[in-house]
Amino acid sequence: MIHNAALSDTGRKRQTNQDCHLANPSSGLYLVADGLGGHAAGGIAAQMTVSSIDDFVSLVSASAEVSWPFGYSLQISFEQNALRTAVLLANLKVCHSAEEREDCSGMGSTLVALWVRGETAFWTHVGDSRIYQLRGGELRQLSEDHSLVQEQLRRGIITAEEVKHHTLKHVVTRAIGTRDPLEVNVQHQTLRPGDCYLLCCDGLTDLVTHPQIQQLIGNGQDLEASCRALVDAANEAGGEDNITVVLVRVGE
Repeated sequence: MIHNAALSDTGRKRQTNQDCHLANPSSGLYLVADGLGGHAAGGIAAQMTVSSIDDFVSLVSASAEVSWPFGYSLQISFEQNALRTAVLLANLKVCHSAEEREDCSGMGSTLVALWVRGETAFWTHVGDSRIYQLRGGELRQLSEDHSLVQEQLRRGIITAEEVKHHTLKHVVTRAIGTRDPLEVNVQHQTLRPGDCYLLCCDGLTDLVTHPQIQQLIGNGQDLEASCRALVDAANEAGGEDNITVVLVRVGE
């Protein structure tokens, strides 16, 4: 049995919420997208990203007669192919809309996706939205930000402490809505009873520390209460951005 809960909040400093999320237990798909771009365009990109991926995953879940416009790799599983294709289709859709609509020029979105199929979890991400796993009381970040500061950190140019206050910390190196070839890597693992996955945008992780997140989702309360506690913690720390969280727990 898979349990889930989700919550999105505008935060204390923003006038609109440009995040979009999905929890679809029927297909096992869970998404968080954080819109990029001025005015309402970022929200449009996030909504397009979520709806496009949901549509394709629902299609492949219901029918074997599906075209694969970006090719089908025999080196990875059906689910990895499907999630990869869904993300690439979303990228293409956002690109086309940005070109056709003046008010959407330059828009884009980050993405983190979790697809639960049987006893396996598949996940992918684009940008700096993240996925975490709580297993056996230990929280682990499964994704690595596609961002300028993360690349500098990996190369040893800056320290982890410098990342927190870097002026370019929000510059992403991958996004939905880019014309550059988008690399999409889909990872997977076998589910274990009690596993809990957190999908979230940087509105949470910029302000709430790793130990705080572990405490708030590992204290045994129900998922709805954990979502509220995470959002409240981000708001209490300043609420600088929109805050969106999705929690998915495997029954024991």
